[in-house]
Amino acid sequence: MTQIVVTLDKDADSKLLRRMIENMKGVLKASIKKEDKMDDEKTEAWISKMKALSNSIDSSIIDMNDERTKYIMEK
Repeated sequence: MTQIVVTLDKDADSKLLRRMIENMKGVLKASIKKEDKMDDEKTEAWISKMKALSNSIDSSIIDMNDERTKYIMEK
């Protein structure tokens, strides 16, 4: 099975376009998926939290003589 992903302009009539696509020969199914801005915001919030967490690590309690630890901490 082959899928074609189409991104529509915000003003496009998605219901009409879906019906048109469904009526084309060879099309088994057409569905609408709206992008969720909340997912992007959640991802950005998670990245910010992880950066804050990494900045709060006290490196004085980490054995920096170990080569593997040194490598990871330099990243």
